[in-house]
Amino acid sequence: MISKHTSKALAKGIEVYLAMRRDKKHEEYLKSKPQKKKGVVSKGINIRLLSIVKRLTDKNEAVKLVEKAKKTKEQNALAFQLHKYHHLLALLDSDAVDLELSELKAEYLQFVSELEMLHKPANWLDEWAIKAKDISFATHVAKLTHSSSKGSSILESSLSSNKRYLTTNLLHAPEIDTASSNAASLPVADVLKIEHDGLSVLDCLKEEDVSLFESFTDDENQIAKWVQGLKQAYDSDVKQSYFLAKQVFFPISDQDYHLLLPLTSSSLAQALHNEHKRFFEDEQVKAREQRKNNKFSATLVVNYPNKAKLNITGSNHSNASSLNGKRGGKITLFSSQPPSWQSKGKSYRELDSKALYKALSFLAKNEVRDLNNYLKLLKNKALSDSQPIRAAAITRKVQAISHAFFDEVMLANTVEQTNWTKASQLTLPYQLLFEPYRDDEQATAEKLAGKWQAVISKDFARWLNKQLDKKQLKLGTIHEELWAKLFSHELCRFIAIQEVSG
Repeated sequence: MISKHTSKALAKGIEVYLAMRRDKKHEEYLKSKPQKKKGVVSKGINIRLLSIVKRLTDKNEAVKLVEKAKKTKEQNALAFQLHKYHHLLALLDSDAVDLELSELKAEYLQFVSELEMLHKPANWLDEWAIKAKDISFATHVAKLTHSSSKGSSILESSLSSNKRYLTTNLLHAPEIDTASSNAASLPVADVLKIEHDGLSVLDCLKEEDVSLFESFTDDENQIAKWVQGLKQAYDSDVKQSYFLAKQVFFPISDQDYHLLLPLTSSSLAQALHNEHKRFFEDEQVKAREQRKNNKFSATLVVNYPNKAKLNITGSNHSNASSLNGKRGGKITLFSSQPPSWQSKGKSYRELDSKALYKALSFLAKNEVRDLNNYLKLLKNKALSDSQPIRAAAITRKVQAISHAFFDEVMLANTVEQTNWTKASQLTLPYQLLFEPYRDDEQATAEKLAGKWQAVISKDFARWLNKQLDKKQLKLGTIHEELWAKLFSHELCRFIAIQEVSG
């Protein structure tokens, strides 16, 4: 049994909903552009009134102020349009006589009067209750398969499930969609879904409790007609397919088959949509930004690779269903590709020195940025970089960049076999950089020449100069020589360790 308090609250909910619809139509009638049908102009009251006022008055500045006025935070949309309407009228003399003005005011008054009458609950239910036959509360919506389909939608209520498969009945509290064969009837669904304390108007109908409608009329016959019409939204066992529906012939034995009718689960699509929205929450956006900058974030980053979107409808997404409208007419498809347990190892055999430095530009971007910012700071404050403390700071920063370079070199030797550099694209100095312990004839001759480390140091110095803000810092050969000198020390130490460990 539904309590009196709940019944009154639901009735009040219907009144509030109808008042909101009324006010929206009222605001639109004032705000919209004028429409002309069969020679008769309607709507666009404020635009038409503005034109009349400009014609009848010379208060140009006052008219411009009204025309350019913006809605305040305290005003709702209707209040703003009403204020504009009355403000424009106030600019006219009280005794102004104009046929176009009189017709506009009469049209507007008639519209408001009829709008008020149509949105009184009893009158509205008289007109709209019968349209509930177009409505069905469903988990699987036929129009999501084809937007012009007139097939039946299905409310999934099965309790059987298999956790190996993602199905609608695995959802803890699935959102029930509202499907309609006629989108114009969707307001009836909105009324049926109005709820208070977990009970909706639809629940009252299912329990044969019609007390909430007694707030609108004492006529029992009138209430009975409303109930009979509204019940059509759920009390129908007639199911039908449609020629636009998808059908699958599934063989079960010789000359026998099941005819399957695949339907899109809007409830499941909505659950996935709600999960995907987490990706755009402020916390996730901040966490991704922290990750991008290699900084800590307490929020775990949510990522959905290889997504796709399925567009369901055109401009009016609610034509298919109410939840489809909330999703903007799109269903997000997540990749069902199984995880790849073995990744293909990175090959260095095709690597050359140009590709090596290109990789270094990415690997050491933070360290390079740190050095760049420090050099700019010294320049802006007109401080010498040769002062011992500052020179030591610069040395440490160049060392950090060098270590990123050597990390990549060491990584190559963990994934490649010994003597792999012989078959690589690298020049001989860089072959020795990766494998300084090589003792073949070619490598030995290069080592005896004693120039290969200098070649690499100069290449590194030229690369580093290009990475820094050369225009603002005005870097030249002096800086290249400094980078080469600092790198050379680190390179000697690295090579010595590699030769011993090799």
